[in-house]
Amino acid sequence: MIIKKLLVALVNVGAVSAFVSAQTILSEKDAVELALKQNPQMKVAGLKIEKQEKLRGAAYSFENLEVVFQAPTGDQFRPGVMQRFSFPNVYANQIKLQKTNVNIAKAEQGVTTNNLIFAVRSSYNQLNFLAEKYNTLRRQDSIFSDIIEINDIRYRVGQISNLEKINGEAYYKQIQFNLLQTLAALQNEKIQLAILVGRPEDTSITSVGKLVKIVDYEVNQIPDTTFETNPLTKFYEQQRLASRRLLGLERNKRAPGLVVGYLNQANYSNSNYEYRFQVGVTLPIWYWTYGSRINAAKKDVDIAKSQSTLNNYQLKGEYSKELAQLRQYTTAVEYFETVGNEQSKEIIKSARESYRLGSIGYYFYLQNLNQAFQIQLNSLEALKNYNQSIITLQFLLGEQKY
Repeated sequence: MIIKKLLVALVNVGAVSAFVSAQTILSEKDAVELALKQNPQMKVAGLKIEKQEKLRGAAYSFENLEVVFQAPTGDQFRPGVMQRFSFPNVYANQIKLQKTNVNIAKAEQGVTTNNLIFAVRSSYNQLNFLAEKYNTLRRQDSIFSDIIEINDIRYRVGQISNLEKINGEAYYKQIQFNLLQTLAALQNEKIQLAILVGRPEDTSITSVGKLVKIVDYEVNQIPDTTFETNPLTKFYEQQRLASRRLLGLERNKRAPGLVVGYLNQANYSNSNYEYRFQVGVTLPIWYWTYGSRINAAKKDVDIAKSQSTLNNYQLKGEYSKELAQLRQYTTAVEYFETVGNEQSKEIIKSARESYRLGSIGYYFYLQNLNQAFQIQLNSLEALKNYNQSIITLQFLLGEQKY
């Protein structure tokens, strides 16, 4: 029965291996560049910029031309036209405001880009971790499956007790459970990466499957507290500028406007002038309307300023928190690099030799093997967390390298 299960497991492993070999393997750089080209978020961000660019012409907005007909003599209507113009500074401020709106859309695109790169790199890091974890569990599964097969024979000939047999099977079932969970998580992460790179229907997208320590980035222990390179900071700065320009626009709207007209006021037969010009001004006497808009614009300035300050506080807090976590992960990675990984190899080697010589029993042999592989899994977890902290710090500073 066990032999049959092992054969089925081997077939499954072969199927998985064939599936993996059929994958489209992307480097981290390839994945990021593909996402920036094909992810719908980038298209939406680009369309927003195009929209604001097309609204530049609207900055020169005039009131609709008035075409009027009058009957000054009472016997027939005479045509005329009227046009109202705002104070010149109004148009100048509208142009500046629309230019700022374009910059806001571009800054928003920068935020989208930064977020997307972070998401792709995080997914890529997680995918490499899961692939390494899956391979480690497969090695552990292979060792324990051999042990279980041998112990089944040893139990039938009376060399080990039923309790020892049950303990071995319990260890093995736990390994199989972890293996299945990791495989499911691995396949799900591949789907997430495929979605991020803009190919949600492509099941062949995957990473290189190697979890490598990020070493080409020097962590800034005391970062620039303004976070000027973070796209969110630029976005909120443009928001502040837009709110100030909107306030200037509302204030200029209180200035008098100009009205010009070209009218026929008389009958052709009894007038020396067929057409008459008309010039006038508009007076902003409804002060409460302008006052309300100006006060609202002032509040927009205060809101934009507060949002910018809040964003800076949040970035500082997140950076400090992530920096503290990085120190912990650095210590853990250094431990596994210098001590832990070598101990794991030595434990496996010594346990096998001691068990072969009869120095330790079956139960302690399993315990030592399990401990050794747990060290390897913990090492992978620490390396994944270390890389993720680096990725997060780069994301917060807007200095992502890939």
